[in-house]
Amino acid sequence: KGKGYKIICKVDPKTEGSYKATIKLSESLQKKLDVLLELLKLTKEQGAILKEKEPDMDRFDEIIQEKAKLLDNMETLDRGFDALFAKAGDTLKNNKYEYQTQITEMQNLIRSITDTGVQIEGQEHRNKTAFQQYLTGARHEIKEFTVNNHVANSYYHNMANQHQSWQSYFL
Repeated sequence: KGKGYKIICKVDPKTEGSYKATIKLSESLQKKLDVLLELLKLTKEQGAILKEKEPDMDRFDEIIQEKAKLLDNMETLDRGFDALFAKAGDTLKNNKYEYQTQITEMQNLIRSITDTGVQIEGQEHRNKTAFQQYLTGARHEIKEFTVNNHVANSYYHNMANQHQSWQSYFL
């Protein structure tokens, strides 16, 4: 049977903290990307709801609440990333070649984060337009209902005032 071998990786104690920081920075960026992808999914769901003939506004409101929680989570991730980068940023800048792989990975994550943010922004703009159309339609229906209700009330009021107790309804 084969012998098990251990691979020993020696990390310079001076840069060990910075290496761990690059891993944590990458993990933080990945978590942010995951949150943004979930936001994009929810934003697209809102768009689909607004396209329906009878939009489910309860679900629409639930999505707003879910998105608020995700945005709070993203804000926490951003603060953590900023704090960590403040500690390790100079080391990364001064040792670009030593951390090239990690820096490239982080740059790719940042590009993905930016692209996803742009997609969310575009979908939010489309949703805003669709929501305004929905509100315009709802206002029109309310106005139409109010006018019809007023006409019906006037008709019934006039009919009630024209009938005398001694008159037959059938004549």
